[in-house]
Amino acid sequence: MASLAAAETADTIFINGQIYTVDESYPWVEALAVSDGKLVLVGSNKAALQLAGSDTEVVDLGGAFMMPGIQENHVHASSAGATILPYANRATFPPESTPEEIRQTLLDYAEASPGDGWIWGQQWDPSFFEDGRARKDFLDDIFPDRPVYLVDSSAHNAVVNSKALELAGITSDTPQPETGVIEMDSNSGEPTGFLAEMGLFPVGSIQTHPDVLLWKKAILESQEILHGFGITAITDAAVSREAIMAWAELAEEDKVRLRVDTALIMNDYFGEEARAQETLTLLPDLQSRLIDPFTVKWGADGTPLTKTSKMLEPYEGTNEYGILTISENMMNQMRENMRDGYKMMAHSIGDGTTKLVLDMIEEGRESYLAFDAVAQIAHPLWVTPEDMDRMARLNVVADMSPPVYFRFPTGDLYDPLLGPDRAAARAQIAEMLRRGVTVSYGSDWPASAPSANPFRNMEAMITRENPDDPDYPGGPLGEGVGLEDVIRIFTINGAYSMEHDDITGSIEVGKFADLVVLDQNPFELVEAGRTRNIGKISAVMTVFEGEIVFDAR
Repeated sequence: MASLAAAETADTIFINGQIYTVDESYPWVEALAVSDGKLVLVGSNKAALQLAGSDTEVVDLGGAFMMPGIQENHVHASSAGATILPYANRATFPPESTPEEIRQTLLDYAEASPGDGWIWGQQWDPSFFEDGRARKDFLDDIFPDRPVYLVDSSAHNAVVNSKALELAGITSDTPQPETGVIEMDSNSGEPTGFLAEMGLFPVGSIQTHPDVLLWKKAILESQEILHGFGITAITDAAVSREAIMAWAELAEEDKVRLRVDTALIMNDYFGEEARAQETLTLLPDLQSRLIDPFTVKWGADGTPLTKTSKMLEPYEGTNEYGILTISENMMNQMRENMRDGYKMMAHSIGDGTTKLVLDMIEEGRESYLAFDAVAQIAHPLWVTPEDMDRMARLNVVADMSPPVYFRFPTGDLYDPLLGPDRAAARAQIAEMLRRGVTVSYGSDWPASAPSANPFRNMEAMITRENPDDPDYPGGPLGEGVGLEDVIRIFTINGAYSMEHDDITGSIEVGKFADLVVLDQNPFELVEAGRTRNIGKISAVMTVFEGEIVFDAR
């Protein structure tokens, strides 16, 4: 048991719980006491109730399981995804939509928003299309004269129709971008309408940026969704200037109930690069107690599906190793960010890309005293053992986002590109942990993730099986991780990656009371052989700095 001054009166006391602290000194306790948003006692019912005063709220957990709040190290809470699309007048459809359902959604949208203006929308699932690529003929027959631009579920690729190609000036003579793909038909030489990475720029840069007010509406909706899953801290990965300003304004208005790291997108896919350099100068004025804006995000590669991930061995049946999505000029800017002491997030999937990123981080650690912050690699699916060791040595967190660690239709498209054995060797989380790598969790919602639900992803990290389909062909995708390690990944490791593990991420006296109560105890489920039920767990209550921000009781 641990406590502060025994004479202190608590604001809130939680008793009769199965409370897992993620603190090795006392992993299980039955009660907590909270004062001014912080934990002043972690221990027994008797000791906690001694801190009760006339105004103290006593919450009887009735034997329910409580743990630290989820630390979501990679989510797109403010992105042009699940929440902002309706506000920004975009067409949206869930990734499980079939091509015909997508077409009907677009027709319905066009009827509700008539005219000849652009139709922007997302998220189509590559597994529904040949080679994982939708092409312009999918759209041309229903929209011959109105431009359409649809992003896929990864947000790295898009399909446009012929009218959009025309307005963007993309023709058979358009050169291939150094760091992306504008697909050309192998027979006619004409653009197919499929675009990837920097290939998005000619069309994506035409988009207007939603204003700060729209971002604020979207963020508040996302915050409510995240609270419903027990999430109390996030890295909002790949944000625009307007989104950071929205977070800052909401914090000033006292409407933020999350700890937030914002990761400013630096790549030029949507005309952001020049703006991003200017935005860096604004960040000190946007910082607050809950908003840390000093993370930059670089997309060093894309996805193997478009061979925009650099591999150390060639793609199956080819002499191609893939490409990077970061140019030499961008790498120099990344070095400048290191020199200036920013926290670094790099999207890097291929083992060749990750080797390059680690080379740069190692160079930065040796060259710049200011570059001492945690660095983060998002989605390092293929990493050599030697580079795992480097990640541990260089204090580089592996941000592992589902569904990369179980089999699912889009993931199956890796097999012909990389060979079944290499495709199945992705996301070696257990081996990373053995080698001392700090692994964190991020849902990547809404990109490639149907939900921000962390519990289905906990289950998948343990079983390495598809949490939505226990009979999915192929069985487990590699070695699972034990529950204690998984909970650390979802809590204290995420807090470490966001550099606030001194104040949250575990249940310890002096830390903020950022907590979640669940309707089932995951340890009991594992012990009973019901690991498959972890994905069915629900949050009952979410507490942020002692305040109940979600309550399903």
